[in-house]
Amino acid sequence: MSSEIDDLRTRIERIEATEQIRQLAARYALALDSRDVDALVALFVPDVIAGDGRQGRAALAEWFDPVLRPYGITFHLIGNHIIKFDDDDHATGVVYCRPEHEVGDDWIVMPMQYWDRYERRDDCWYFKSRKPFVFYAADVLEHPLRVDDRFRFPGNPMLDRAELPERWATWQTFWARTGSE
Repeated sequence: MSSEIDDLRTRIERIEATEQIRQLAARYALALDSRDVDALVALFVPDVIAGDGRQGRAALAEWFDPVLRPYGITFHLIGNHIIKFDDDDHATGVVYCRPEHEVGDDWIVMPMQYWDRYERRDDCWYFKSRKPFVFYAADVLEHPLRVDDRFRFPGNPMLDRAELPERWATWQTFWARTGSE
């Protein structure tokens, strides 16, 4: 009976961890859109490496400020979230996101994925890192396939190209084969 209880305890802990990690992604979107930089950086491990290479949440907050300033309204819709646990305190994940950004007179739509690393510290899950990869970026009135290299996002300080789906090895392999194989 003890092994069944231990197994159940382990499964419940994994479900709770999964939900905590999913909440990280949702809270990140809310913090971005509400420009709550303090809440945003609190989602990361204390020794996070900021986009400019400096370390710590204060450095990350200083880095985020100019990153967010070019945009008026933003809207980040979170979708599919795949989580893989490496052990009880480390996981990786892929989060689909459809952000929209007011950039001057443009309304940029940019479907993307975040490739995340998560870490549990003191029974709380945090982002260790987030890396965005984009399918396309274009004004809502533009057809993405009519935009050079499927990427037009004026003044974006973080991203300069669309990398998905071509970044996936499986995508490359699939299209390298002929349909008759």
